[in-house]
Amino acid sequence: MPAKAKRTKRAKTKSVKKPARKVAVKQAKRSAGTKTAKKAAKKTAGKTAKKVVAKKSLARKAVKNRKGGVSAVEAANTPSGEQTSKAPDARTAWRISPEISRSVLKIDTWKKGDLKIEYLKVYRTGWIVVDRRPDLAEYNPEEGIDIFEEFEFDEHELYDGSEEASIVPNELPAEERQRLLALSEAELAEEGWTLESVTRFKGPLVVEEVG
Repeated sequence: MPAKAKRTKRAKTKSVKKPARKVAVKQAKRSAGTKTAKKAAKKTAGKTAKKVVAKKSLARKAVKNRKGGVSAVEAANTPSGEQTSKAPDARTAWRISPEISRSVLKIDTWKKGDLKIEYLKVYRTGWIVVDRRPDLAEYNPEEGIDIFEEFEFDEHELYDGSEEASIVPNELPAEERQRLLALSEAELAEEGWTLESVTRFKGPLVVEEVG
């Protein structure tokens, strides 16, 4: 009887200890899994932080480059230590003007059927700016040149214009001629007159290179 009691106690002890070991193993696995998860989380957080810092540095660099006249795309494609510079505008233009004073003529011709009215205006001087050096080999100083017909330009200036003469059809009565001369350009257009305007440079011309 005493021997049976001892066996029973050992069996009970063994049956109690086995679950305890299993619990310990499970806890160890859980702790190991938790440590692994923490390490993975730390690595992910570190990578994310590096990416954020890199993005911030790129953004700051882009802002600085924009302030300095370089686009963000150029800054990203430009190796470190190199600077992007734009080539200066080397455009050359030429200014044309009469050499002699009062050699700029503007002729406004109003036409209506067979009738014609002319207004002549003389300017003290003037100039135009062209982007190509003009070829004046066949230029006739006495005849002059129609600047709007012969040249393409964006800039021009005429100075101190004064009306010199006006010509009206002689076949019209004197009263009608006086009435037409008193009309404005808008009023002439309303009565069916059409305008043709010519601006001429006469005499020797001066061609100057300008930047």
